[in-house]
Amino acid sequence: MSVPAKRKVLSPQEYCPIRQTLSLLGKRWTILIIKEIYFSSHKKLAFNELRKKLGSASAKVLSERLKEMIDAGIIKRKAVNSEQKRVYYSLTPKGDDACHIIDEMKKYGLKWGGKETFDCDKVDCEFCINYSPKEVK
Repeated sequence: MSVPAKRKVLSPQEYCPIRQTLSLLGKRWTILIIKEIYFSSHKKLAFNELRKKLGSASAKVLSERLKEMIDAGIIKRKAVNSEQKRVYYSLTPKGDDACHIIDEMKKYGLKWGGKETFDCDKVDCEFCINYSPKEVK
């Protein structure tokens, strides 16, 4: 007599679309990496450009996050000019779809972010790196 196979019980992590989104985009720096690539003039950034724009992200953490995002199909890595070994990161269609989330986060922040929140459309987004609430009036 054979023992019946146990049925797998689905957990919320396996079917909840919000949890799935957070598993893709919820790690530290992920949304900001997408934001920086999305708002860059050529829709691509080199590692050091990203690191500069993110400010306090360590090279190790940024490297890990970029690898995870490549593995998840959110960004792609492209090497150009083999002499200089220049590598650029750009969004895939999957990553580009996340930009709608960024736009909604911006709207939410403008509405609920408090008196120190400003509209990036009226200020160069590079401003975010060196932003100090005392400097904005």
